[in-house]
Amino acid sequence: MPRDGNRGRLRSHEACLNCRRKKTRCPAEKPSCSSCVRLNQPCLYTTTSKGSRGGPSADRLAYLEEKVNLILSGKGSSPPDQNKVKPQDNQETTYSIPSGPSSNEFSGNINEPFLGLGFEDTKGHTPSRVSRAIELYFQYCHRQPIWCFEREEVKDPSYLSEELICSIITLTSRFSQDRDEIQQYGDTARTLVMLRIANGTIELETIESLCLLSYSSFLDGNGPLGRFHLGLALQLCRSAMLDLNSTYGIECPSAERKKRLFWSLQSLEQTYGQMGGLLSVQAEVLRSFYLSTGSDQVVEKPAHHPPPLPNDTMGCTSPSDFGIWNLALHFGWVWNRVRSYVFDCAQSKLTEPWRHDSMYAMVISDLTELENKLSLCHRYDSVKFYERRPDELRVNRDYWASWLKLQFTYHTILTVLNHPFLYIVASQYNHKLTIPNTFWRRSSEVVMLHATWIVRMIDMVTDKKMRLIDPFFGHAAAIAATVHLYFCCAADPRLKYKSKTDFSKCRRFLKSFVSFSPACQTLDRTLDKMTRIASGSEKVDFDWEPSKIHLSIPLMWDVLQIKCLPTFDETPTAGLLHPSLMPILPEEDKENPSSTLEVIVAMSPDITVNTTDGGSAAHIPPKMPRIATSAPTSPTAPLADKLVAPADSLMANTPWLWADPSQFVDMETLGYPESESTLGNIDGFSTWWDFGNL
Repeated sequence: MPRDGNRGRLRSHEACLNCRRKKTRCPAEKPSCSSCVRLNQPCLYTTTSKGSRGGPSADRLAYLEEKVNLILSGKGSSPPDQNKVKPQDNQETTYSIPSGPSSNEFSGNINEPFLGLGFEDTKGHTPSRVSRAIELYFQYCHRQPIWCFEREEVKDPSYLSEELICSIITLTSRFSQDRDEIQQYGDTARTLVMLRIANGTIELETIESLCLLSYSSFLDGNGPLGRFHLGLALQLCRSAMLDLNSTYGIECPSAERKKRLFWSLQSLEQTYGQMGGLLSVQAEVLRSFYLSTGSDQVVEKPAHHPPPLPNDTMGCTSPSDFGIWNLALHFGWVWNRVRSYVFDCAQSKLTEPWRHDSMYAMVISDLTELENKLSLCHRYDSVKFYERRPDELRVNRDYWASWLKLQFTYHTILTVLNHPFLYIVASQYNHKLTIPNTFWRRSSEVVMLHATWIVRMIDMVTDKKMRLIDPFFGHAAAIAATVHLYFCCAADPRLKYKSKTDFSKCRRFLKSFVSFSPACQTLDRTLDKMTRIASGSEKVDFDWEPSKIHLSIPLMWDVLQIKCLPTFDETPTAGLLHPSLMPILPEEDKENPSSTLEVIVAMSPDITVNTTDGGSAAHIPPKMPRIATSAPTSPTAPLADKLVAPADSLMANTPWLWADPSQFVDMETLGYPESESTLGNIDGFSTWWDFGNL
C-alpha cells in the first residue's frame, strides 16, 4: 500500500545518509544502522528535528533533501499544497521551491541562501539510461583528457552516488538523443554537490562529479562556470590532502583513483585554467616535478611535493617507460607555459625571444628536455599510427586518444611559439624592437613545418575515422588555420596553393566539433569573421589569390588565447552568477579597420635551389607522384613520377614545394577529403614524415 506524503518525508528523514544515497530501506538504528554495520562503513544521520539548533536553515535543508529524493526516485515535485513550507510557526516569511523551466527563475526574497537551489521536474533515470551514459563516457571522454575512474570501478551503477550519475549524464548527453537535458541534469548534479558540502559528507565521487561538470562546461564554452567547478574541486583535493605526496604513503585501496582524479584536474587546469589571475598557480612551481630526470633528486620540502603520477602502463614495453597519458600531461604543462607566453605578448610584455633568459628560450628548453622522456615505444615511427586499421584504433581508443593529444600538443606548442603574428604585433607596438632576419627565417620555417604537421595529423585522424571530442583539438586546428591564412599571400605560388588547401582542412576539422561543443562553434564563428576581414569578401574560393590580407588583431588574440566565449546574450556565466554580478566588459568593434594588421606579402621560408644545372629547376614546379588506390606503385613506374629535392635545400622536405594544387577543394565544402598521407617519397627521404615529428 503506497504511503502518504507525510510518512514518506518522515521515512526519508530517518534514513541514514548511506541508505538514502543508495535508495534502500534503512533499519534506522542509532547510532549505527545494521545495514552500515554489515558493510563496515560509517553510519551518519542528518539532524532535522524541528527543535534542533539548526533552526529554519536545517528544516529548509531537510526539505531540499526530500525534494532531491523525490526527483531522483522519479516521483517529480511535491503536490501543490506541499510546495510551501514554514520552517517555524512564528516565522512569517515563506520559502518556495520552484518547478519552472529554469532554475534561475524563483520567487521570494533573493537574499535567502536556499531559494536559488531550485529543481526542474524530471522523469528520473533508469538503469539502462545510466549504463548508456557510462558507455558513452568511455567511448568519447575517457582519458580525453580526464581519467577519473576505470570501467570496473563503475560497472555497477547502483553503487554510484547520485551526483556522479547526474554528472556523467550531463557530460555525455551531448552525444545522444537526450542533449536537451544537459541543463537539467547539470543543475541537479550541482545542487547535490552543494548539499554534500553543506552536510559535510564530501566523498571521492563528489570531487569526480565536479571534474566532469568542469569539463562539460568547457565543452560548452562556459569558462567561468567551468573554472569555478575546477577551482572548487582543487580546493576540496587540498582539504583532503590529495595534493601531497605524503598522503599516498599509507595503504589505501582507492589511492590510484585519487591520483587519477588529482592529475585529471591538473590536466584541465593546464588547458582551460585562467591566465593572469591572482589566484592562478604559476607553471614554474611544478617545473621540478615535470622535468626531474632522476629519482635521487633532492627535494627541500618533500611534504609539499605533488603526488605521484597514476599507474599507466598502456603501450609501454618496459617498466621504465612513461605511460602515454602521463606523457601527455607533461607536454600539457609546457602548453600551459606557452599560454602564459601568449598572455604576456597580448599585454605587450614580450621579451626578445632570442635572448637566453626569455620565456621563449625557456619553453624551448623545457620542451626539448621532455622529449627525452618520450620512450621509443610511443614515438611516431614506432607506433605507425598511419598504418593502423580503424577497427584497431577503436579497440585501443584509450591509448590512441592520449597519443593524439600528445602529438597535437607538441606541434601546437611550436606553432604558437613561432607564430608570425606575435612578432609583427610586438614590433608594431614597440618601435625599439627589431626582429633579426635570422630569427624571421628560422621561425617562418618552424611555424610552417609544424602547422603543416597539424594538418597531416588531421588527415590521418580523418582517414581513420577516429572521433575526437576534446575542444583542444579544435583549438589546435584553429591556430594552424591562422598560420595558413597568413601564408595565403605568400610570394611563392606553390606555398600559396598549399596554404589555401591546409586552411580549408583546418576549417572543416573545426566544424566537426560544432555539433557537440558550443565552445568550438564560437571559435568557428570567430574564424569566419577573421576570414571575411582577411579577404574582404563573404566567400573565399579556389580563385582567391591575394597579394595582401588584413588580419584582425582582436580576433587573432581571441583564437590564440581561446577567448571565444559566447556573447552575453547567450549568458556565458549562466548557472553561476546572479545578474547583479554579471561582469560588464567594454564592447570592442573587432571588425573595425583600425584594429587590423595589413600583411602585404608574407615572408616565405627561404628555399635554396641546387644551381649546378644553371638554375633551370628554380621555377619548375615538381611533378607529383601518383597516389596508389588499390596496389602499390610498380617498380617499373616512370622516373618522372618521383620528386627530386634540391641537394642543398635549407629544409630538405620543404613541404610547400611538394603541394599539389589539384588537392585544393572549395573552402565551403564541409565533407572530408581523402587523406594525402599516402603521398610518395622524395628520393632519399620521405616527403613529410622524417622531419619535425616525435
